[in-house]
Amino acid sequence: MSIRKTEIEFKKLMCVFDGQEEGLSIKKEEEYCGFETADGRGYNVFSDMKMDKGVLSNWIGSCPMAYFEIVDDKI
Repeated sequence: MSIRKTEIEFKKLMCVFDGQEEGLSIKKEEEYCGFETADGRGYNVFSDMKMDKGVLSNWIGSCPMAYFEIVDDKI
């Protein structure tokens, strides 16, 4: 069995639409951290990333790209 390492590029995201009406746990004008989904149509979104330790916290879910604006594409 072979394991292939893959680098994931995390991005700082700003939510531009309130997703609660669609059942998403994201709020307009809040910052999140995430990376693109495998199909390239959304982001795997986390509420926070502790930069000094590189630790992710509170996975929110996979959300469509249309809900976000990229604030910083290299975090």
